[in-house]
Amino acid sequence: LQIQDESESVKRKAIRQKAQQTPTTTTTCFLAPPVSETPNGILTPASTNSDSSSGSDDTIDLIKRGNPWTDSASLETGGFGQSLALVCPGGSTPLSFSMRPLAAEVATTHFFNQFTANGHWEFLRIFQRKDRIDPCLDLAIRACGMASLDNVEHISIGRDYARTMYVEALGLLNAALRDPERSKTDESLLAVAMLGYYETLVCDSRESIQSWKAHIAGATQLLKIRGPAQFRSPVGRMLFRETRAQVMIHCIWDDLEPPSFLWDWQDELKAQSEEWHIARPADELVEMCFDFAKVRARVERRTIPDDEGLAAVNDIDRRMVQWSIDTLTHSGDHWRYTTLEVPDNPNIWNGLVHIYRGNPAPSVWNTFRSIRILVTRTQEWLCRRLPFFTPAERAEQTAYFRQVRRQMTDDICAGTPPALGHAPSPTFNSPAVLISAYGLIWPLFFAGTCALERLGTTKWEAFRQAPAHAPKSSAAGAQAAWLLSRLEHISTVVGLKWAAGIAAALKGDFTLHTDLMPDDIEATWGLEIGHNATGGTPGWLRRMQELRRARGELPLVMSGGKMAFGEER
Repeated sequence: LQIQDESESVKRKAIRQKAQQTPTTTTTCFLAPPVSETPNGILTPASTNSDSSSGSDDTIDLIKRGNPWTDSASLETGGFGQSLALVCPGGSTPLSFSMRPLAAEVATTHFFNQFTANGHWEFLRIFQRKDRIDPCLDLAIRACGMASLDNVEHISIGRDYARTMYVEALGLLNAALRDPERSKTDESLLAVAMLGYYETLVCDSRESIQSWKAHIAGATQLLKIRGPAQFRSPVGRMLFRETRAQVMIHCIWDDLEPPSFLWDWQDELKAQSEEWHIARPADELVEMCFDFAKVRARVERRTIPDDEGLAAVNDIDRRMVQWSIDTLTHSGDHWRYTTLEVPDNPNIWNGLVHIYRGNPAPSVWNTFRSIRILVTRTQEWLCRRLPFFTPAERAEQTAYFRQVRRQMTDDICAGTPPALGHAPSPTFNSPAVLISAYGLIWPLFFAGTCALERLGTTKWEAFRQAPAHAPKSSAAGAQAAWLLSRLEHISTVVGLKWAAGIAAALKGDFTLHTDLMPDDIEATWGLEIGHNATGGTPGWLRRMQELRRARGELPLVMSGGKMAFGEER
């Protein structure tokens, strides 16, 4: 509860009342909250109108859907509609009145509670304290705040309010981007980032994925327009690095070659960065991600020969191994982590959890593990496509690649508890779980694909039909089920609905990369695995399609370099 000083307005009201009537008694009263508590983590802001005479005078009842939202829209839920009481000394009967919070204030308060923390967007609090915050940024903050709150508290007006704020922010953002000066501001880039976050909060369809990609494409153009001058401020450098990471995810996911300016400006970024001693490992990792995305896109489009692509990917793998050694030994305590054994806990896989010193080490290490999973997959299917390896060499290579992926999967599992606030006290837990959970979605997805590979094609199909029974079948099934449970936790408890779509991908009704290689594939389907030499559907996928057709099920549909399992939409 926030109490604002209403002394002057109360005095004016008292003078008006005194002119109308003479009071018979004088009583001193003070505000007291009701006996029941408000929901955990939710503040009830007071009205920002300092001229109002009481908290209830300007409260507007629930606005019907379809009407335009205003700052005076109030919330009415089980937790927010509680009364305050005027308690009089001497045991007099309290006088109750209702003080419902305004939707804009609740959305903004929840946003700052969930999205900002030490090491993430702290400067937004400075922006908020400005006399006039950028209107587009303000609306984007409200859209994200209310969408996040509605996902976990199910506010009656929450979804409609958040959507309206999103649409209005989008309109203002489009106008800002047409202005040569406003398009270069930190506020405009932040608004684009937040609207991308909004899509992951409410994502329940492929259209939301496409909207997220559109926001990333827009942010990429803004980075280019802003130029190296954006590196002069700490906020500009932070926004560039954060947006660049999102662009890399998009490029690797869709096999796109990343824009060259993202790395061409690295020397200028390094020269301007006072924080280089801390940011160096992350920037070095991004360079390897950039090189990998570029090689992968060229191999996919067959603009370089397979043997040249394999040599380039092998070099990236060696650099990544060396990066991990150097970061652990020479980059300071901030980047080191240790492994702790803990008692059985449903939130911790196999009793192991990584202990970090703080952000951004957990997310950077999980990015390393995710990219290494993709690197070894690319190495494996390129080795299988090239004809000059002997069967013994190919078997040795395959064993190595899968051993690496299994280790990376186990490490992602061990790094998950701190990101979700489940690491044992007093070790480090993320101070902003919503943000760290957002960064955890892709690592969980790639780790899940590795667990499904180990299941093999027959058990994979069984897992798709009944994932709850997987823990009883094998260690790989148990790990896949645990990874799914973390994605479902992020969706239902943390409130990022996008995680539910990624979980559906692992269960087979969304999209997966075509370079998955189930462990049981060699025994029955030969060596035509991953992206085959003609660019067509991999042999093992064709075999799965035939089996599904024989059972009367929908086939696997190939589209855009991905495979879509199953259900009609």
